[in-house]
Amino acid sequence: MIEIRDGKHPCIPSNNFIPNDTLIATKETAPLILLTGPNMGGKSTLMRQVGLITVMAQIGCHVPASACQLTLVDRIFTRLGANDDIMAGQSTFLVELSETAAILQHATTHSLVLLDELGRGTSTYDGTAIAASVVDALTKKKCRTLFSTHYHSLVEDFKDSANVSSAHMACKIENEDEGEVTEQNVTFLYKLSQGACPKSYGFNAARLAGIPAHITKRAQEIATKLENEVNLRHAFTTLCKINDGLSMKSVLKSLTTL
Repeated sequence: MIEIRDGKHPCIPSNNFIPNDTLIATKETAPLILLTGPNMGGKSTLMRQVGLITVMAQIGCHVPASACQLTLVDRIFTRLGANDDIMAGQSTFLVELSETAAILQHATTHSLVLLDELGRGTSTYDGTAIAASVVDALTKKKCRTLFSTHYHSLVEDFKDSANVSSAHMACKIENEDEGEVTEQNVTFLYKLSQGACPKSYGFNAARLAGIPAHITKRAQEIATKLENEVNLRHAFTTLCKINDGLSMKSVLKSLTTL
């Protein structure tokens, strides 16, 4: 287990740094934490923080936390950042998968695994499927794991698993203009909270990066359309299961009432 209370990043000496409680494989949490939250919300910082505090605590250093307990860690595995290897002819996605393969091969129950947004370098379906399969494999190893992702379907897939808990970096959302599709102002709270975050709020990152407002507004309209299509597809699938044995005409009639 790992139990860090009011932990702070050891390399960020700031009085304004927001401390967090991080519990993995305790009575309150499962061995694997699915970490969601907005872009720039602090997920990667938290994961690096946990890794550094674990190393410092295990070698007997003072750690920036009000309390820290952990069982010994044999190895720390990380899959953080996005970099290719041009000289070796490896794409960013291939580098990610190579690092993930090493984790799956060598991690044990006593290991600490930090996986950050696996599956970004391929299509959504491929990336989601690979990420889900890796999560499933890590739950069987029962190693302590922080797995950050923007694939929110993973939370739904593993919501009933006793070896998976959901957490997110909290944020506050405000609309600039109510009653129409607008940009969203996101205030990062940098606080680790229980449960999953419903969205990643990528349009906020686009706005901060300087993408013109008319482009982000159009992107939000497209995103809303795609989200509605996915919701209808899920509703149709659910109705098919509920109405198993009924005619397709009856299923379609039920769908039109949604």
